[in-house]
Amino acid sequence: MAKIEIKGTPEKLERVSIFLKTNSIEHTIIDDYGNHSKEDSEKYKALMRKYNHVG
Repeated sequence: MAKIEIKGTPEKLERVSIFLKTNSIEHTIIDDYGNHSKEDSEKYKALMRKYNHVG
């Protein structure tokens, strides 16, 4: 396994997730995003639900 750390907004993380998914690269967003606003925290949680591989 390799790890990549993406620093930025939930929107930037979503762009990376879309790219990985489009190119059939399995990836997981983990709950390690530090101190963000409640709004950004909710966006990160939504990205985890949308893009994390299940199965």
